[in-house]
Amino acid sequence: MKSKVKMVLFITSFVPVIAFKVIARVGEATAAQAKVAAVLGLILAVVQFILSKKLINHTTYLEKAFLGFLGIATAWMFLAPPPIASIFVANSTALLYCVLFLTTLIPQLFGYDPFTYAIAKQMTPEHVWNTPQFRVINLHLTYFWSCLFFIAFLSSWLGHGKPLYSIILPLILVLGIGLPVVRAYPKHYLKKEFVAQSIDPSSFPDTARELIMRMPMGFDPIAGRDIEAEIQFDLSGEDGVKGVLSISKGKCTFRDGESFSPALTILSPADLWLKIARREINPAQALMDGLYEVKGDMNLLIKMKDLFRLPTKIE
Repeated sequence: MKSKVKMVLFITSFVPVIAFKVIARVGEATAAQAKVAAVLGLILAVVQFILSKKLINHTTYLEKAFLGFLGIATAWMFLAPPPIASIFVANSTALLYCVLFLTTLIPQLFGYDPFTYAIAKQMTPEHVWNTPQFRVINLHLTYFWSCLFFIAFLSSWLGHGKPLYSIILPLILVLGIGLPVVRAYPKHYLKKEFVAQSIDPSSFPDTARELIMRMPMGFDPIAGRDIEAEIQFDLSGEDGVKGVLSISKGKCTFRDGESFSPALTILSPADLWLKIARREINPAQALMDGLYEVKGDMNLLIKMKDLFRLPTKIE
């Protein structure tokens, strides 16, 4: 239910700025139109901000940027002398795209989360937020949006704010290019990163239990010499296993049961984990899709491919 609310709020976050753009640029732009557009947009932005705070206790960069822009726009139109106010009337949408460009560009340059983080977190499971793939994908998409908003800024500015250049072309950029790329790029990136390996199934463990039990035999003591941790596996379904890999002083052991304080916990259907171990399924994509869950130290999860060689079946 909460995810649906987040999606609705994400969509409605664009309403204030759409209302502003349409009213401000319909026909011959006038100071009166700009005032109405700014006030109505500000009211809608305030309502959006309050709803986001109340319903999900969170606001996005977009909501903050729109609220700030429309607040400044209202003050500019009502407090500035006519010659100064006319600058905003003539360049209102170009200034909006400039604000959006800066909103997508600046935060990560100062160590804050990328522009797309808040939106991506509303659409992906929490356990993937700390993965390096999640951050890289969002950085790429954030800079992609920076380029789109900069092009929209140039379009509106060079087109002197005419609806074709300030509304229609930017909408084509956002809806025709931006949103399709946002949907397709994560899978494209993860697919490009994933390297399938040819594994002889006859030499591979038949069950998840055998797989986990034999992992200590493939442990690399050099790669794991500085690690002191326990990895809890909770693999459900037929031939599942609940066991612990304990890594200490360059050695790895297996035991059935549960760890009191695991550094990493992996919860997955047993058959899915077998396919991941066999490199039949992209592990990062499966994690992003919520097919299995990870709790704890994501860095340890990433290191596992270096810590363990592929186990073989007991003959």
